[in-house]
Amino acid sequence: MAGYYDYKDLLDAATAFDASQEAVNALGEWFDTFGQQYWNGEYFDADGRSLYRLYKKVDEDEWETIGYTWSQNESLDSLA
Repeated sequence: MAGYYDYKDLLDAATAFDASQEAVNALGEWFDTFGQQYWNGEYFDADGRSLYRLYKKVDEDEWETIGYTWSQNESLDSLA
């Protein structure tokens, strides 16, 4: 697991031209663990870029985070 001081490396990997979904997810997990102050209720502010959570409905009123994306319009199918 990444530590508090790994943010810059995770951000660089997640914003690279050929960034993998794993790199984006690693940055999202860092925010969930260490960066809740950057959550505005819709996305994490990653140095001026918006990192959105992707959710999957688990129950009537319960959702589970299954990944992260830079695009607000990203579909869940893109993670399959």
